Amino acid sequence: MAAYAAAVSLKNTIQCILQSSRISLVPPSPQILHPAYKAMCRLQKVLLKLDETGYSKIRTKVNALDEQIKEAIWEFEDLLESHFYDQILQQLERDHSSFSLDLQTLRERVDNFIERVTVMKTEYDTELLSMPEEESEPISSRIDFCGINSKRFGSCNCYKFTKDNILAEGQGICFSVIGMAGVGKTTLAKKVFDDPAIQRHFELRAWVKVGRKCESNETLRCILAQLDPSTRDQMLNQGEDGDDDFEKLFGVLEERLKDKKCLIVMDDVWEWDRQLMDRFPKENVRVLLTSRLRMKEFPFLRMCLLDEKESKKLLGEKLFGEHGFPPHLEKLGEKIVKKCEGIPLLIVTVAELLSKEDITPQYWTEVVEKQHNSVFVDAYDQISEVLFPSYEYLHQHLKMFFLYLGAYPPYSDIHKSEFEHQMIAEGFLEPIREHTIQKYIQNCLAMLHDRYNLIIHKGNVNSWFSQHKLCVPSCWQHVCKKEASKTKFLHVLQSCDEVMKDQRRLCAHWNT
Repeated sequence: MAAYAAAVSLKNTIQCILQSSRISLVPPSPQILHPAYKAMCRLQKVLLKLDETGYSKIRTKVNALDEQIKEAIWEFEDLLESHFYDQILQQLERDHSSFSLDLQTLRERVDNFIERVTVMKTEYDTELLSMPEEESEPISSRIDFCGINSKRFGSCNCYKFTKDNILAEGQGICFSVIGMAGVGKTTLAKKVFDDPAIQRHFELRAWVKVGRKCESNETLRCILAQLDPSTRDQMLNQGEDGDDDFEKLFGVLEERLKDKKCLIVMDDVWEWDRQLMDRFPKENVRVLLTSRLRMKEFPFLRMCLLDEKESKKLLGEKLFGEHGFPPHLEKLGEKIVKKCEGIPLLIVTVAELLSKEDITPQYWTEVVEKQHNSVFVDAYDQISEVLFPSYEYLHQHLKMFFLYLGAYPPYSDIHKSEFEHQMIAEGFLEPIREHTIQKYIQNCLAMLHDRYNLIIHKGNVNSWFSQHKLCVPSCWQHVCKKEASKTKFLHVLQSCDEVMKDQRRLCAHWNT
């Protein structure tokens, strides 16, 4: 959230003033300024407590407080820097080597700021403890996968690799399919779940949509409702009667699983459920888990983006059936496919929007050539609801970092060395423990790629992007730009007529 980045930025500004060899602070200026630095340190500790809360917490009030804290910090930092520059400008004609700075006239403003931030910090801390939980989805919806069309899946290699791992003996209880939102993890899992060889091998199968909030007992009841259809109604309603004891439910599961091979798909997992996963019988249960987050406990497959051939096939079939693109639209279709960057959810969404318009070379040419065409903007807006939770539950120190990445032009590589220089100059990052700022930036990039699957970091022969550089997919850039502008952290200009009031940073692309 922006308050954390604002606190770090103010800390860095104060530290630069206090430690600069070219600035001489007129006493008692250091004593006036140092308490503000300490106040930011205390505030940071409270803001970081958000990272310790579960994914299923409703953060509406906390987000509102974050906004208030951010605005207060920015207002004070602007005041401090204006005072700083006003005094330096008066001294430039006399001497360029050193400057004196007197902060005595700001004493009252500094004290008021510290008092104001302290009150908001206490309120924020209190609100963190009382955040309500999201309501759980009805269990009936957690076992309903009728809307998942496994025919939309494109990558045969990922499918074969996953299927072989599930069927292999002695591979451990769990195999995980990970990747960014919209890359096709659930579709792959459904295709494996429905495979005839899988159905022959596993006498029992169960599918559970876990999501951000699903307790162990709910998961157990979802599984039992599918393994024994005669108990389905009882299991779907059991929690309402208060008879929801974990040990009792697990005893029923063990009895049902006796001497039978079982495949359990746990879809869209956000947190590792050790209570449940460690209890599954290893000799006859296999778990296929999908998640947008990497979990270290077991082997995994990282879902790659579709290549151009697979993407073209998916878009063509969605629009025109199994015969694919007609000859007069094939070249334009290839260009539209390229703008989808191999993300199945985006390809399918774009296809649905194109099917509602005139399927003519003239219209498709406009879609290809116009940078902010309605088809892609509408597609990004539609899938943002799926993408956004991945951003919302990033740790504090990664959120602003990721939003800044989203400011770069779409369909372009980001040079890591240039990005590092920009991050250092911005001043809203703070190394953790003994790391240098460069190492800290590298660690953040690695986390966004390896753990959260939000950026393309390592090039390969099938990549849509150049090797040894990094990139943010265009659909994610759309989310980043909207969120950055909403929080007033950064605004990417589309034209000179836009309202830019109170934005902290402005960005213009070369082709705007």
